[in-house]
Amino acid sequence: MPTDKRLLLLSAAAAMSAIAPRAQADLKESQVLVVYDSRITDSRAVAEYYAGSLKVPGGTGGRPGVHTGVRVVDLATLANGGIIPPIATLTHTQYITNYRNPLRAYLSANNLAKSVRCIVLTKGLPHRIMDTDVTNAGDQPALAVNEINAGDATYSSVDSEMTLLYQNLENGENGGTADSKLDGLVLNPYWRSTQSITGYSTGFITSGKLLSAAGGFSGIIWRNLTAGPNAVNPGDIYLTCRLDAPTTQAVFDAIERAQNLAIDLDTATILLDESNSNGTQNTSDVDQEFDNDGPVAFTNGGDDFEQARDFLSSDGRFNPVNIRYNAAPAATQFFVGPLINYGSGIVVNTPVLLLGTYGANHNGTPGNSGTTYPASFVYAPGAIMNSIESYNGRDFGGIGVGFTPQAQISNFIASGGTFAIGNVWEPFSFTVPDNLPLVRGFLLGNLTWVEAAWSSIPGLGWQQIVVGDPLARVRRLQEDLNGDGQTTIEDAFRWNESPNPADLNRSGSATIADLQLLVNSLRTGEGGNMWPAGR
Repeated sequence: MPTDKRLLLLSAAAAMSAIAPRAQADLKESQVLVVYDSRITDSRAVAEYYAGSLKVPGGTGGRPGVHTGVRVVDLATLANGGIIPPIATLTHTQYITNYRNPLRAYLSANNLAKSVRCIVLTKGLPHRIMDTDVTNAGDQPALAVNEINAGDATYSSVDSEMTLLYQNLENGENGGTADSKLDGLVLNPYWRSTQSITGYSTGFITSGKLLSAAGGFSGIIWRNLTAGPNAVNPGDIYLTCRLDAPTTQAVFDAIERAQNLAIDLDTATILLDESNSNGTQNTSDVDQEFDNDGPVAFTNGGDDFEQARDFLSSDGRFNPVNIRYNAAPAATQFFVGPLINYGSGIVVNTPVLLLGTYGANHNGTPGNSGTTYPASFVYAPGAIMNSIESYNGRDFGGIGVGFTPQAQISNFIASGGTFAIGNVWEPFSFTVPDNLPLVRGFLLGNLTWVEAAWSSIPGLGWQQIVVGDPLARVRRLQEDLNGDGQTTIEDAFRWNESPNPADLNRSGSATIADLQLLVNSLRTGEGGNMWPAGR
């Protein structure tokens, strides 16, 4: 045996000796709370489909459930819980009285505040909270700018506000500059994390937090004032997710697409459609690009589209032909799919796995593609949409697209997409979600969807919503070396024992780096599972 081959196998054996059998999913079903309202037919139907008929009475009956181990709570059974008839947009008073406080009381009374890590909202529940003093300010850019500049932007998504469920952000709010923590956003301590949320303690999740205004931002951005119980640590937030779409059937279909999710790294396509970009990574927003805006170290992690592109290329597992990055402006340079003929644009015929795009904010879009492009693509199972559009998450609850015509993640889900992150009001470019954590943590990592999604969002108490099955996790077909439908230690043994080990990173030869990719896939979840729940 040649020396280099012998050393390779010895190194492989050493690496495998450190591998424990693959841990179960970090975020467990028992740590997920599904919130529904039995008085809202769609809400009850989605909860029943997801959790099963045994846990959600009064539905069609006989539903086996996709995740039967999740917890469920019916807002109709809680004091002041929910609003009937259902509405999509709440006042802050309604959010506090009918959603936040009833859920707090339920979690506390059932000793669940520190063991629940994810709250799932179902179709029919509200997704927006109005500004406290300027009605619908977030829907109109000019009004939103005024509120931001005044340090008094209090509009938000229900979902993002709920991440800080036990915080009284409204204390002191009287329409003044930074007079309460509702004014603007709270920095997300989980942003760009690669660790499962279960690896962080929830010991102080119900404690009040001390926050200070980030310098020069008039209270728009709030950061930790201190460490310890009064700081916002990753374990002090609830990850939130929404099971929603234009119809209940579309929700069911998206849930099914998220189960046993296997992606083909040879054929799945990554689209990173930027516009007016110089195509290189910059460390500040001097380049005036949407994906690299805002204060460095607060909400700006760098040139996200280029970072995602470069990470994908260096990792090597995706077919490089299908990593489609474009920095050019003009309608002829806008990515579209083959299902709608716009007469122009770059037509992508392969199955799209990540639709990262400027969307309607691209400098030039052919025809009406700026609002309809999500329906034009063929999607791979597990497809994600993350567009830099201010109102792409508006159209839930039947309220429509609104004043600014942009593509909607609801249309994406109805068109065969599986996961999405959207904005329900004007978020401004310095708070948009990043693509890099979605690629690194979900598509090429081992985080669940809700973990990867919230690791991509820089702020809390702001405008984002996460849509799709929170417990979904990716399996990469090329890492299932023995073809048994899962990735386990047996695949690492198969790699080691094979006379022609798999070149997973497409480097041109099989090396220990390929085995390490398998090791990483197997061990990602280990840290979080060593902690007891609710520690």
